[in-house]
Amino acid sequence: MKKGTLYIFLLVLFSFFSCTKSGGEDNTDTFTSNSAVEVSSSLKSNMVLQQKSEFTIRGKGSAGEKIRITCSWQSKPQIVIVGANSEWSLSVSTPQASMDPVTIKVEGKYVKEFTNILIGEVWICSGQSNMQMFLKNVENGTTEAASATLPKVRFLNMTRKTSATPQESFDVEWLPCMPSTAGDFSAVGYFFGKALFQELGVPIGLIGANWGNTAIEVWMDSEWVENDSELNNDAQLRSTGHTDGSPYLPGSAYNAMIHPLKDIPVAGVIWYQGENNQGSPYIYPKFLKTMIEGWRGIWKSDFPVYICQIAPYQREWNYRTNYSNPAMRFSQAEATRTIPKTAIEVNDDITDITNIHPRNKKDVGARLAALALSQTYGKSAYNSQRCPVFNNAVITGNKVVVNFSYADSGLKTTDGKTPTMFEICGSDKIFYTADAKISGNTVELTCPQVPVPVAARMGWSYTKITNLRSNENLPVSVFRTYQWEDASEEK
Repeated sequence: MKKGTLYIFLLVLFSFFSCTKSGGEDNTDTFTSNSAVEVSSSLKSNMVLQQKSEFTIRGKGSAGEKIRITCSWQSKPQIVIVGANSEWSLSVSTPQASMDPVTIKVEGKYVKEFTNILIGEVWICSGQSNMQMFLKNVENGTTEAASATLPKVRFLNMTRKTSATPQESFDVEWLPCMPSTAGDFSAVGYFFGKALFQELGVPIGLIGANWGNTAIEVWMDSEWVENDSELNNDAQLRSTGHTDGSPYLPGSAYNAMIHPLKDIPVAGVIWYQGENNQGSPYIYPKFLKTMIEGWRGIWKSDFPVYICQIAPYQREWNYRTNYSNPAMRFSQAEATRTIPKTAIEVNDDITDITNIHPRNKKDVGARLAALALSQTYGKSAYNSQRCPVFNNAVITGNKVVVNFSYADSGLKTTDGKTPTMFEICGSDKIFYTADAKISGNTVELTCPQVPVPVAARMGWSYTKITNLRSNENLPVSVFRTYQWEDASEEK
């Protein structure tokens, strides 16, 4: 081989090896591809990405061609080969939270660049009307929205629509929290996110996926419901349509509003729902457990879920279950005793007995944020900001001693008087008002008409509010100690 020919051969060989990827990384400034570039909706400009997580970027392209992904926080771009099914995906590790925006560039034959992305904490805000209730419609909401210039807090407000099958994409964009956007976002979600932002000092992403007048099964994969005869039979009781157009079939909102989000890593979920399942309160913990495990399964993450207890309000419908409102509130609290990484937020003191939608959503969001700051983010200053719940009851002679969890600093009443709405009964199952005495984080109950008590309850009413609070002024959840069905109820 002549010297000139050898030189040309070596130059061509060098160029060939320079353009070959190694370990998924592109080590040259030269990149060519004939692939179309289609990117999943989970990656968008202006979004918030969960810090220190694995984020899957996926899309479609031309089979066998290269796609190059460049994340501005990484030292080198990554290259993937489009599969025979025209799909590609790449998992990238996100960095620590920062107020400085980052970019992600996806290249094939053409370039798509996603800009102004923040790295922080991302939460889903889901449920029915009390979660959907817009900031502009709640107490002092218009004033709050007018000053809501928090561009490092971002909203993804999912379109309220249904699907018969699980969807892979969604059609809305991330928006910064501004006076022009905050008013139309969930008030509970807004106050929750604002409190996290102020305390953590990192960007906050809030995903609103909520719809008024929906039952829990609407937010679950229909197979999770149908594969359990007890859940399926109960869901069938609500299988008729709603005149307001809200969904009622199992899976219908899940398919279009939850499943498409699964590639977006999240820190956790806040959940405000239960009114539409109030007719069957005692099966609700099983629904909650199944839904939470299902969501954690599709996200492949054991994230926390903080649950808003529905508020007490006057009976409006002919529910199948006696005392359905306090029974649902108690069932929600009970569910958090057995489902890992959950906690209850109690709303007895912010209620409007005449309104199923109490307008004070600021305290709801603040209490949810306190749960997250304490339980998820390890902020010990918030450990005491947890609503007390029933732990157990000990019967000795004519006395019932009720123990409460999360009341370590003690209990008090709002009016300085004895605790109200405690009742005990004997073997005849007839309840009488109990004389109640606070002792630390317990309440001692006696009643002259019940010399041998067998059960106790508190707050078992549609129309009255308890006066028992923690020393941090947080309301105590309703409870009952018995399992039998009530024969009658307050009318």
